[in-house]
Amino acid sequence: MGIYECDSCTRCFESWKACQQHMNALGHWRWPHECDTCYSRFSTLRGSVDHMNKKDHWSCPYDCETCDLAFRTEDARDRHQNDEGHYKDLHCSDCDRYFRHANNLAQHMNSRVHRGSTIACPFCQTTLTTASGVIHHVETSACPKARNLDRNVIHRGLRQLDHDGNFTERLLEWHDGNSINATWNPNRAYNGSGYECYICHREFCSTRALEQHLRSPVHQAPLYHCPNKNGKCTRRFPTLAALFNHFESESCGYTKFETVQKNVGGFLTGGGQRLIQF
Repeated sequence: MGIYECDSCTRCFESWKACQQHMNALGHWRWPHECDTCYSRFSTLRGSVDHMNKKDHWSCPYDCETCDLAFRTEDARDRHQNDEGHYKDLHCSDCDRYFRHANNLAQHMNSRVHRGSTIACPFCQTTLTTASGVIHHVETSACPKARNLDRNVIHRGLRQLDHDGNFTERLLEWHDGNSINATWNPNRAYNGSGYECYICHREFCSTRALEQHLRSPVHQAPLYHCPNKNGKCTRRFPTLAALFNHFESESCGYTKFETVQKNVGGFLTGGGQRLIQF
């Protein structure tokens, strides 16, 4: 004889689940409102609520993936995790930081905080955090062993090697940034309150700052593009460092972050032919 008795008839069952199925099927519930955690049942919803409030018997079966909070419904749990970024795969356990997007977490994990400075410049052996950092180091003539290299020299050499335009733009006309407006006198750009850029009209406090702005890639036409033809990526970039940063982000799936780090030295010292074939 079973220990679980129907509310309305005399039938008994070996399990509570079987008893529930019976009462659901025949409408034999007399005490339809159950406690979330114990076997107490009540004829009214108010009775069950009062009981669970008094005994703290509310059930919260939906746990947050990363913190100690639990919720009565799946929707409530999901809203919490969306608001707080508390998804397990968006959590850095070392720093106990949460991120709203997977790309933000990836950038954090690939930052100096976790990687240190392990990528060496092939010329001066200065160590930096990423391959794009090494490229920027060389493009800006910051490398003491390669002062003859800068953004324009590197691009000019790569254009000659990249005959098919796999990653360099096929520009009909191109000028080195350092030679544009070579006869222009920045002192004449003073407008009464600052030195004004004739392209974007931004003001600078000195002629040197204005010249640095004009010689930077800010107003430069894109010189490189992503070679990911299969992925139909159409991104274009004003500097080689920006192209490498795009590779490192893995946003178009062309190559992996670690692969870029391993090959940057060979690319810079191997004539550029091995790049984009990571």
